[in-house]
Amino acid sequence: MKKLCHIALGALLALPCAAAEKKAAAKAALELHKWSGKLNVPDPVAVTVDPQGRVYVTATTRRKVADLDIREHTMWIPDDVSLTSVEEKEAFLKRELAPGKLRQPRGSLKDHNKDGSIDWKDLTVHSERIYQLRDTDNNGTADQMTVFAEGFNSVVTGIAAGILYHDGWVYVTVAPDLVRLRDTNDDGVADEREIVAHGFGMHIAYAGHDMHGPRIGPDGRIYWSIGDKGVNVTSKEGVKWFYPHEGCVLRCEPDGTGFEVFAHGLRNVQEIAFDDYGNLFGVDNDADLPGEKERFVYITERSDSGWRCGHQYQKSESRWMREGLWKPAHATQPKFITPPLQNYSNGPAGFIHEPGTALGASLRGQFILNQFPAGQMTAFQIAPSGASFVMNNERVIHSGIMGIGLAFTPQGSLIMADWSGGYPIDEIGHIWTADDPASENSPERLETAKLLASPSSQPSHLSHPDQRVRLQTQFALVKSGDFTTLAAIAADKKAKQLARIHAIWGLGQGLRAKKIETSPLYALLTDSDPEILTQTAKMLGDGTTRVPELVSLLTSNTSRVRFHAAIALGKLKEPSATPKLLQLASKEQNDPFMRHAIVTGLAGCADEAALVKDQSLCSLLALARQRSPRVADFLSKFPDEAERAIHDDAGIPEALPALINRHSRRGLNACLRLGTAEAAQRVVQTALKPSELQSESLDVLLAWNSPPRLDRIDGHAHTIAARDSKALVMVVQPHLDALMALQDGELKAKAVELLMQLQLRVEPELLLQIIADESARTPLRARCSQ
Repeated sequence: MKKLCHIALGALLALPCAAAEKKAAAKAALELHKWSGKLNVPDPVAVTVDPQGRVYVTATTRRKVADLDIREHTMWIPDDVSLTSVEEKEAFLKRELAPGKLRQPRGSLKDHNKDGSIDWKDLTVHSERIYQLRDTDNNGTADQMTVFAEGFNSVVTGIAAGILYHDGWVYVTVAPDLVRLRDTNDDGVADEREIVAHGFGMHIAYAGHDMHGPRIGPDGRIYWSIGDKGVNVTSKEGVKWFYPHEGCVLRCEPDGTGFEVFAHGLRNVQEIAFDDYGNLFGVDNDADLPGEKERFVYITERSDSGWRCGHQYQKSESRWMREGLWKPAHATQPKFITPPLQNYSNGPAGFIHEPGTALGASLRGQFILNQFPAGQMTAFQIAPSGASFVMNNERVIHSGIMGIGLAFTPQGSLIMADWSGGYPIDEIGHIWTADDPASENSPERLETAKLLASPSSQPSHLSHPDQRVRLQTQFALVKSGDFTTLAAIAADKKAKQLARIHAIWGLGQGLRAKKIETSPLYALLTDSDPEILTQTAKMLGDGTTRVPELVSLLTSNTSRVRFHAAIALGKLKEPSATPKLLQLASKEQNDPFMRHAIVTGLAGCADEAALVKDQSLCSLLALARQRSPRVADFLSKFPDEAERAIHDDAGIPEALPALINRHSRRGLNACLRLGTAEAAQRVVQTALKPSELQSESLDVLLAWNSPPRLDRIDGHAHTIAARDSKALVMVVQPHLDALMALQDGELKAKAVELLMQLQLRVEPELLLQIIADESARTPLRARCSQ
């Protein structure tokens, strides 16, 4: 057997093999082993492992060369931001890259098919690949690699950036599709392929902002993420999910039914991870803006984290930066978002939760993150804090490899894709395992591996210390239809808490599949354990039957119970919950996570009249989610939040005229969008009155007849009708003397630019005065002399 080279976590990759082994022995730390051995795995991105230990790897060939990066095509930014569907993106690329239109290579876009033309056909040359690796002789190192699947090379195909093995299928996130593959004859090549969901990635955006990290959720659904290339999906049931300018977390049943956007407003969370209680977390990438940092995020259902793709190009002028959306909760932060828990990380990539028996005791139940640019792997714990969580004990557990995707093997070692240095594609890569040598042959790990290799519906396994075994057992009981056993365990107050929770999740699967009624879950609503109440509320919220009994949970002493009950009631649209939700709002609206849950509840349960009457912040935010024009009724009480709701993103167009008289940036921008004579008059008045908005008012007037393609405030590509250039002349001309009388040099320069743009009638004496004024700025005097 050939000698294996191990590298101690914390040692540099460049160290010689013998030195690395000595370092490992001295520190008795986790060790790295090149599991791919002599096999080269070109540019691997993500990994997954099946119960037999076969490893599946996504590998990219399309990054930048076919899945383009907008940074290499900046002239397309306004067009790219305006795209709202995959079909629009394909039409745009075929139009802009029509044969003969592009004469020279641009960035990584070249004549890849060697036909003498740089055009859209070159985007179809490179295909993403899925590899399967096996260790056929069981010596701890792979010795066989096959191309499991390829042919992912349409004009709009993105990067195969995420992969998951579940129940015989290999799920791959490769925009515009979530695809699943199956090898029915075990030859290492997929012979079945299905599109599970379609409609992802309508922006070119930044390379790497792809679909990532599919995970099996504790409720039996597939969860995954996408960066801010956007979502425009019509589910198999005909429901449209339209978040074209945001990163999202998505979920659906394994066969693609029940698709929904779970959370939105993220930038680029690459992998997501569940803890033992079904709480979902991720680490979101920053926007590379001065002073801004990445973010550890608690991803809750129907939450909005605030990011929009247009922020990228507005840079420091974006709402993201001006309003501190990237920061943990602070007093002046917009109230419609769920803020990050902590600013953290450097280029987050692979992210995973230790399931209970993997690695060693020092990492039990912790989260592990690859920070790609720094070549560091870190670990940390979380602890409950009200309705949310806090991060504790973060530390570096490995340095030296720019690792990306992470997964666990059945034997409990951590497996990692290694791009082999830097961002460029070089057709080189490796797969590593990381492990604690003192624990790799522990009895509990050997038992876990044995159970994972032989799925069982033995109810006692719902209490197993490893989450993977518990989930496997839960799914086996659901597949066999044994909901009687699940109901009995869920109701058994003497059973272990995690066993009861998995039983509840199994009942939730049955409820969604319409295989059981709600009664087994109803019976748990009087339980004394707050976590049982929490999980029961979550599962009932996934049903279709109203559950008035959930209202009583809104008065629980545990904030986590109140949080999930409010969300569940909102999803079920239970009107009887409105009074209790309003009472809750009066007490807890200042907590950002409780506020999100209350608003979710009110948006689903309360009618417009009740919310308008209440006049609380949560009622305003609920009306905003309902897209009600009555948001305008809150402009005097909550001016900033009401203006945001009316003005930003899709906004509430019917209420936009209510902003004309607002002395604010959004008020001025509403005038620009509306383009009426009344709105123009308002902007002129603001330009003439000393205030912090004078300069901006003149900028708005200068942009009046040709508004920017991308909005000045929210960065979106709003559609604005053509303007009559003479209409603004009629408004500005009577105020010309006052404009020319402005004393500030910058303001006067803008006023002169405006009169020249509009070709206003100006008395010669006034121009001569400006030209003769030696205190005036030289460019201003020069323009007046033209």
